[in-house]
Amino acid sequence: MEQSQNITEHIINLYRKEDLMRAYQFDLEKFGNQVINFFPISPKEKLAEVNHYEEFMQKMKEQGIEQSGHLTEVNEIVAQLDHLHEELKSSDENYNHVYLKTKAYIDENMEVAKGSITSEIQICLNGIYGFLLLKIEERPIKPEEQAMIDQFGNLLSLLSYKYSERKNMN
Repeated sequence: MEQSQNITEHIINLYRKEDLMRAYQFDLEKFGNQVINFFPISPKEKLAEVNHYEEFMQKMKEQGIEQSGHLTEVNEIVAQLDHLHEELKSSDENYNHVYLKTKAYIDENMEVAKGSITSEIQICLNGIYGFLLLKIEERPIKPEEQAMIDQFGNLLSLLSYKYSERKNMN
């Protein structure tokens, strides 16, 4: 993970990479020609990118997530964030305050998920990722959707900060 990136940004970036590999149907040559070749980097750096994406694709194939799902490492981080989230809700007054502002949006999305997602943090991550996909499609965002995304972002930002704080203490 890059130092400048918080943990939830890292997760969202991995989701994007997973979807990108699926969109290119794991065709490294096509991906290299249509994406990596346009990176403003040296040929040596482009080769490193090709190698990186080749390893990434291989890992996805090995884990059987060509169609859907997330890498094991991503699921493990989300589980760690879930655990920390549950702990902070009862032990950190400021965190709980931000959580309570977000809870109605979480509950609304949990209801829509109909039990397929049980993690409050996964709901927030999916919301932020979905928002980014809408932005890419240049679809308009309703004010109530923006309010929900802002709250998800606030909660995930604080959770990322607390996660980083814990990592640095250990």
